Amino acid sequence: MSEVALPSSVRPDTWNADTAAMMEFAGLTWIEGVGDAAHRVFAPSGVMAAFIAACARTGLDPTAKQIYAAQMGGKWTVLVGIDGMRVVAQRTGQYDGQDPIEWLAAEDGQWTTVPPKAPYAARVAIYRKGVSRPLVQTVTLAEFGGRGGNWSQRPSHMLGIRAESHAFRRAFPMELAGLYTPEDFESDDVDTSDAPWEEREDWGALIASATTTGDLARVGARIAESGQGNDDIRAAYRARAAVLATEANTVDADVVDDQTPAEGEDASPTPPASPSAGTPDDYEAAASAEFDAAVERGEI
Repeated sequence: MSEVALPSSVRPDTWNADTAAMMEFAGLTWIEGVGDAAHRVFAPSGVMAAFIAACARTGLDPTAKQIYAAQMGGKWTVLVGIDGMRVVAQRTGQYDGQDPIEWLAAEDGQWTTVPPKAPYAARVAIYRKGVSRPLVQTVTLAEFGGRGGNWSQRPSHMLGIRAESHAFRRAFPMELAGLYTPEDFESDDVDTSDAPWEEREDWGALIASATTTGDLARVGARIAESGQGNDDIRAAYRARAAVLATEANTVDADVVDDQTPAEGEDASPTPPASPSAGTPDDYEAAASAEFDAAVERGEI
């Protein structure tokens, strides 16, 4: 992926022509209207920050359509192809292969690697180095299947992709958290009418797994963009930030240690740009500010 094309800021006025083209190709800017009424529209800055962070985290190439952003059910999410998930897993150096996808034609049938015309279930086992047993994911057509399009023409193929994508996210949660395939949104079990898909994320686990302030900031940007910064999540974020600052023995650690709340105040230290409560515009502004700060620090 070209370093010139990947934005260093979520502000469109700072983009060059290559960057603008890449962001359009990734689905984050487009033209609405025709003639004199035509005007360029941009995705929210928080969405762009989350997307660019996902590109940096995974190393996937938007120009190759390995990763892109789209509104699914009226909610923004980051999408990857199953090939993109395989690339991410391979690049970790921890991927140790997988078994062929297997299908059941009936609930009481036998597992087979030959795709049936009407599958009941599909499963796949993925191996990760250092893990003593394979991570096996099984999905059923009744629970995870969709209708129309490829689901009508190639149900076994589609169900197999769903099993594989779920298995990859289980095997590589930090690398693939928040990334979904289009097939994940073409089934009946996904309801995006009331809340973004990211609501299914285990934010507490992602916060706890952050090993650097840069990792934590990227998780914070995603929380801010999702609008799910409740009190428990914010407390976990602040506590993890304090631990990382103390471990790094930086000036930030001294600031955290020197903060002595008054009686009745929250004793948890509050780092800059944590995912706080507010309006959607507040969340976007916080995500944008944290992203730009991370760029200046050389973390993205």
